[in-house]
Amino acid sequence: MRLIAIVMAWITSVLTLLLIAGHGPWAGRALITLDSVHGLNTGDIPVLFLWAASMYCCWDLWGRGDPH
Repeated sequence: MRLIAIVMAWITSVLTLLLIAGHGPWAGRALITLDSVHGLNTGDIPVLFLWAASMYCCWDLWGRGDPH
């Protein structure tokens, strides 16, 4: 189970980075600007929320560990 938790955490983190780095019409207004092309916008909030939920599930799965 711990291997599954590690793999799922990695996959979810990579997908989150791809979604946050991408730019699309759904991006929304900028909340925090880091430079002229990078920052945190309203479209990133659901992505970060889902990432946090996924990390919690991976943490719970890790805690269950292997019964042997």
